[in-house]
Amino acid sequence: MPKLNNHAPTPGAIKTRYLHDAINDTKSRLYSATGVIASITGLTVSQVNDAVRQVLYGTDWLDFPYTPAIKRVRHGEIKRTFHLLGYVGEWRNLTGKPTLAAYLKDRTGAERDHPCVLSLSTHYVAVSGGLFCDVASRGVVVDIDEAKGRRKRVDRVLVLTKRVAPTPIFSRVAIGYTKKTGAGGKLDQLFRKAIKAETGAIRVKITPNEVFIIRHDESGWYWLGSRNSVEDLILRPQPNGRLRGDTDEAASYRKAMGE
Repeated sequence: MPKLNNHAPTPGAIKTRYLHDAINDTKSRLYSATGVIASITGLTVSQVNDAVRQVLYGTDWLDFPYTPAIKRVRHGEIKRTFHLLGYVGEWRNLTGKPTLAAYLKDRTGAERDHPCVLSLSTHYVAVSGGLFCDVASRGVVVDIDEAKGRRKRVDRVLVLTKRVAPTPIFSRVAIGYTKKTGAGGKLDQLFRKAIKAETGAIRVKITPNEVFIIRHDESGWYWLGSRNSVEDLILRPQPNGRLRGDTDEAASYRKAMGE
């Protein structure tokens, strides 16, 4: 049986002229609505999906015999999800539905530097200052001059101008990953140290299914592989493998795992 975990960002001031790479730690493709929410908040897509589920079903979905899939999300649901996560904003309809290029050029007020969600004719995109993120960039933050689909029409914009206390977001998580104390916590620490030593990473993010890292010369999260495959490379190193497994940290992890 799954246990419950809650996650919500720490409240603070709106961070202007900044976006995060959208980390898709799910098994499905990146969808535009959840992708832009992840880019603005810094949460992973799986965490955003849980927030959307809470908007749609409350906490009742935790009693469902299945986990509801999150694909298309409507304007009002996007706004409510942001509010649940501690972000306040309002949708504004755009007269004449300008092209994306024209809108970006003519922005005024808070829309010039605050994080915004733009509703295009085909999908949602995130913009903050000179930064841009959408599914066409695969969730990677790019300069607005590199944004694709600049001829698409923008019909409305959600500008986020205020932070409030977030609501705890509940999630189903596997029992094996809920406790970080005792032997399990020590193994997790050794696993992280091994990944850092093998890759030169300065930060490591491990989800129940995926491993992400940030290196010194990188600004966003890089997908290293599935958790099982990364662990297998460290426990059973191959001469031509992506991870050689020849560091002291990798050896310590193998010893602790009984390999």
